[in-house]
Formats: sequence, C-alpha cells, structure tokens
Amino acid sequence: MSRLALFIRPRGLVAAILVPVGAVALALLTTGILLLIVGSDPVQAYKSMFEAAFGNSFALGNTLVKTVPRLLPALGIAVALRAGLWNIGAEGQLYIGAIAATAITIWFPDLGAAGIVLALLAAALAGGAWGAVPGVLRATRGVNEVITSLMLVYVAILLAGYLVGGPWSVPNSSFPGSEPVSAGERLPIIWDKTLLNAGFLVALVLLGLTWVLVSRSSLGLRLRAVGGNVKSARLAGINVKRAIVVAMAISGAYAGLAGGIEILGVRGRLIDGFSPGYGFEAIAIALLGGLNPIGILLGALLFGALDAGSAGLQTAAPGTPSSIVQVSESLTVIYLLIALGARDMWMRRRSARAALAERSGEAPATGVASGGQEALG
Repeated sequence: MSRLALFIRPRGLVAAILVPVGAVALALLTTGILLLIVGSDPVQAYKSMFEAAFGNSFALGNTLVKTVPRLLPALGIAVALRAGLWNIGAEGQLYIGAIAATAITIWFPDLGAAGIVLALLAAALAGGAWGAVPGVLRATRGVNEVITSLMLVYVAILLAGYLVGGPWSVPNSSFPGSEPVSAGERLPIIWDKTLLNAGFLVALVLLGLTWVLVSRSSLGLRLRAVGGNVKSARLAGINVKRAIVVAMAISGAYAGLAGGIEILGVRGRLIDGFSPGYGFEAIAIALLGGLNPIGILLGALLFGALDAGSAGLQTAAPGTPSSIVQVSESLTVIYLLIALGARDMWMRRRSARAALAERSGEAPATGVASGGQEALG
C-alpha cells in the first residue's frame, strides 16, 4: 500500500491531523525566524496578515475568493491520487478551462444566466479532456502521467498567450487580454460589499459531491481499488484502463472548472498569466489535506489566507519581500513531505518486525502485529 494510502487510513486519524498541523506550525515558526533576520517583527507581521485575511467582511470575502481556484484543482488531484495517479498538470487544465469559458462568452455574449452555465460546463469538459490525454497515454501505452500532464501545462499556457495576444486581443489595449465578459455572464456577487461570487457555492457543492464520490460510490471504490493494487483490481473484474482515464478526466474537469470560475467571477476576461500557479499549489494542498475533502478545504483556506494576507504583511513591515509568503507555503510542503516520509519508514519497520516475529514463531508484541497488518493493507 502506498504512503498516501497509509496517511489517510482511519486508524491513522490522529496522525493524519497532527502531521499537517505540525507542518504548518513549523513553517510559520521558520518563517518567523526569517522575518527576524530581515528586520521585521514576526508577531506584528502575522497579526497584520491575519487582519488582511480575516479582519473584516471584505477581507474574509477576498480570502474565500482566493480559496476557490486552489480548492477545486486540489479536490481533482485527490481523486487522481486515490487511483494511484499523479496529476501534475492541473495548472494547464485550469488554463484550458479558462480558454473554453472565454470562448463561450466571446461567441455567445448575450445568453445571460444560460451563458454562465454553458461557459462553466465548457470549462469543465475542456479541462476533463485535457486531463484525459495523460490518462489515455498511461492506460494504453504505459507513459508516465507525471511527464505528459506537466508537458501539457506549458502547451495550455502558451495557447492562452497566443489567443490573448492575437485572435482575441483587444485593439489598442495596454496589456494582452480578451474582450471583457458581459455583465450578464459574470458570476453574481453573493455577499454584499465583498468580491465573493457564486463560484464559491459551486465549489462547496463539488466538495460534497467529491466526498460522496470517493467514499460512497461504486466508482470511488473502483478508483481506490486501482490505487491500492492494480493486479488485485484486475482480478476483481475492474477495468483498470478505463478507471485510469476516468480518474484523470475527473481530475482535469475540476481544474478546468476552476479556470472558468476565475474568468467569470474574478478576472472578467482572459489575460496572459492570470494564474500565479494555482494548479501547482493545489498539489501541496491535496497532500496537506490528506486527500480528505474537509482537510483539502482547510488547506486551500490556509493558502488563500496567506495570499490575501500578503498585502497586510507589506503594510506592517515595509521592505519585507512579498515572496516570504511563497517561502512559507514551500516550507509547509517540505515539512509535510518529511513527516510523511518519516511516518512511512516507521510503519514499514513496524511491519517488518511483525513479519519477522511471525516467521520465527514468536508472539509479536501487543499492537505490533495489528500495526503490521495495517501497514501492509
């Protein structure tokens, strides 16, 4: 069983909570030391960041807005990981979704609410198709999905750059971008005096659907079986190739939908480089959340708050590099991976001790045998 599967097993619930919390705490502590080194007061800096992220309704709304484009791709990545697949290309799928949504608003500018639905559906389908490509290559040719999904990221980004700088460019515009989305096709604001739009509600609905998918559906069971042991899944009659393609397509659809929401709800048009790396951050968020939808929500909220709070950091400590926020996010991932690796090593050693005890005919110590069975799955 993989280390990701070990991380999310019910018997490891305490560790599944303590590991990400500890990683975040260590990252904030290390970031505080770095702030001291550059001459900033960590306490005041964190206080200002908190106020900028949660201090009032506008700040909270801004944090939630920045949570959505991280949450949806992370949920999709978690679905792929449940099937034992690494979708590294969520950033590209997000761009393709944004391109598809923009195309609908350009070709059908006066559809109103129907245009919103059509654009979001197009975004999800385009992202799903883009994600399915690495899945098909993996299922039929054995090509590593990490490589193909990552390569497609740059294809999507370059395609978006070509469109906004060429066919979709606005004459005499000061920066590359498409025509603004019509007011009737913008996602409505759901919280007065904030920037929070209906895309947040869509994300919450998909959060619940993801939980049903991975925990309460036959499809989720098949994906988990493939992720646990491909040979056993085949013996159980599961079409492994189909499961691989479906998992990658679902993963891409989530990211594509995030791109559509970003265009219709936040940016208002497709612009070059509109995503600062949401799809790549989503990989860390999926791991931080232990592939659990609620954990992923909390992880996305953390990263969204760090993003929104970066403005407060600059106000509290002029001269402090804004990249300190990205450093904090990176440190969280590093500490998380170290903790996962250490826990995986401990579980394997405990399993090995239990196996040796059984072979030698000795009665294993209390809890060791059960722990070994847990580790072996």
